[in-house]
Amino acid sequence: MKRILTALVALPILLYTVWNEIPYFFVAIGLAAVMVGLAEFYSLASKAGCRPIKSAGYLASIAVVAASVYEKPAWIAATFAALAMGALAVEVFRAEDMQKSLASVSATVFGVVYIALLLGFLVSLRMTPDDFTAPATPKLAAKLMTMFFAMVMMTDTGAYYTGRSIGRHKLAPRVSPGKTIEGSIGGFISAALAGLASKYIFFPEIPALHALLLGAVVGVAGQIGDLAESLLKRGSQVKDSGNIFPGHGGMLDRVDSILFCAPLIYYYSRLLFPKS
Repeated sequence: MKRILTALVALPILLYTVWNEIPYFFVAIGLAAVMVGLAEFYSLASKAGCRPIKSAGYLASIAVVAASVYEKPAWIAATFAALAMGALAVEVFRAEDMQKSLASVSATVFGVVYIALLLGFLVSLRMTPDDFTAPATPKLAAKLMTMFFAMVMMTDTGAYYTGRSIGRHKLAPRVSPGKTIEGSIGGFISAALAGLASKYIFFPEIPALHALLLGAVVGVAGQIGDLAESLLKRGSQVKDSGNIFPGHGGMLDRVDSILFCAPLIYYYSRLLFPKS
């Protein structure tokens, strides 16, 4: 019940920020998700024995999101260069156990890559103007993002209910004992069908095969992202990354699939709708 109530509250807010004329509502939510997710990641890293340089990671994440708003890859590259050098410099003066220095600096930088950089692709997508294409496509960003979230959510929903109904064979028992091969196939099929449905609702110009393939790829990548986050939690010996969402766990528990799929929808949109 908690999961359902949380979804009933969160989903309308998400859709409002996606479809509102002002894209910065979504940017604000995206930045909040990045900061909370990064805090959870650094907590996991600390439990695993690392000492991430949190302040450097938070500042770099803000810079990455800002660069994503304006689609400035050079700014993002400069941010990571500065973060790597800064984290190493800080570690030189604070290291108590030098054997953990490599892991601590790596965790600092990887957290920003894993969360800020990957979620930044959605921020860039939300900032896509209608006149990005010629002729202009009304509500282009909102349509793309709704298509994206439909595929990701149907992956989770299809995998969950298929697994509960007919799941028998474990998919990755060491990482996530509850997931099954049957459930994974159900999620894969559900995502492909969501992509096809989105084509007929939003993008009739997209070939049906494109939509099916995009949904299928999202269905695979989303489940890998879910398992990847489970791997991090197992390594840190925790069940959930946090408890910000009743019944759902932490921020990372909610965006783990999104992180792996965000670059896919971004680059697909740029290939499908080349800049006019």
